[in-house]
Amino acid sequence: MKQRIAVGQLIHLREGVLIQISGIGAERAGLAARTLLKNGATALLSWGSAGGLIAKISAGSLILPKAVIAADRSVYPIDAVWHERLFKRLDGFLDIHTEVLAESTTILTNSMEKRDLSSKTGAIAVDMESAAIAVVAQEADVPFMIVRATADTADMVIPLSVLTAMDEFGRSSLLKVIRGLIKHPAELRELIRLEQNFRAAQTTLAKVARLAGSNLLVP
Repeated sequence: MKQRIAVGQLIHLREGVLIQISGIGAERAGLAARTLLKNGATALLSWGSAGGLIAKISAGSLILPKAVIAADRSVYPIDAVWHERLFKRLDGFLDIHTEVLAESTTILTNSMEKRDLSSKTGAIAVDMESAAIAVVAQEADVPFMIVRATADTADMVIPLSVLTAMDEFGRSSLLKVIRGLIKHPAELRELIRLEQNFRAAQTTLAKVARLAGSNLLVP
């Protein structure tokens, strides 16, 4: 039976794996990472969705970067041994990209913003949490890894009806979305596309979990 994870809830899985949903942004991600360490975690993994910054990154692409570039342009590498194990296990089953991931302090809502970040950093994808988790991992001297699946492609415009309906944990109020669509009915097509992309990302992450196991091959 599937278990729904509440925000802030610490979940204990098999093989000593701990899960906590951080919510959106660096501050929440850093807090969640420190909570995991306090509860016995000996490695940290940034898991979730990402935005594509270049055309070749399609919905559902697996982002398995070798490093993350923070907003201040600091670079944090992932654990090389862990990365190699995961890549070898997943190669041939998924569309994998290992180039650099970049941090953004805000949600990038259009292709111009995404193109600008890619140009400045050389990154192929973006999220708002991985760099913060990398900082905590470096401070604690524990292995760090990033597994992200693309839900927002480089050419997408994030509908205003989604942005205004979303809370700090990435959850959307259906009622607010409907109200937003009444005001901006032209956004319906992009909203449907975004939903399809998120399903593609979820499918990719589920496949990673099946192939790599619950401990995701942590060293």
